[in-house]
Amino acid sequence: MKFGVAVKGIVRKDGKILIVKRAESDNHRPNNWETVGGGIDENETPHEALMREVMEEAGLDVKIVEPFNVFSFKKDDGEIKIGITFLCDWINGEVVLSEEHSEHKWIEPDEFANFESVPSLHEEIKKYSEKYYE
Repeated sequence: MKFGVAVKGIVRKDGKILIVKRAESDNHRPNNWETVGGGIDENETPHEALMREVMEEAGLDVKIVEPFNVFSFKKDDGEIKIGITFLCDWINGEVVLSEEHSEHKWIEPDEFANFESVPSLHEEIKKYSEKYYE
């Protein structure tokens, strides 16, 4: 069985969070909404990986504030991923998406319930909203 480690970021700006829509051509959950992030490369720390992924996927500079959640999921190809979600504060930049995503939105956290995504991310954003937003 193949395992990997992923990092995700709840990027915050002016009380809103950034969500991105996976490209229609993606081989894992196309057209689903998610937070930015991805896998950790060899010899990379989780912080380094998340900073790289946020820049690659959204073109933003962020400050990583703290770990928020630990999660796991099974990819469509059978790989098991263990993930860490960090809270991140936007520092600067305008969103410029990579080819991995087709859209982005800055939303109020409680709006995420209206977007197509995986149940675990809906729970994570709900937990974030209850702890930091209400």
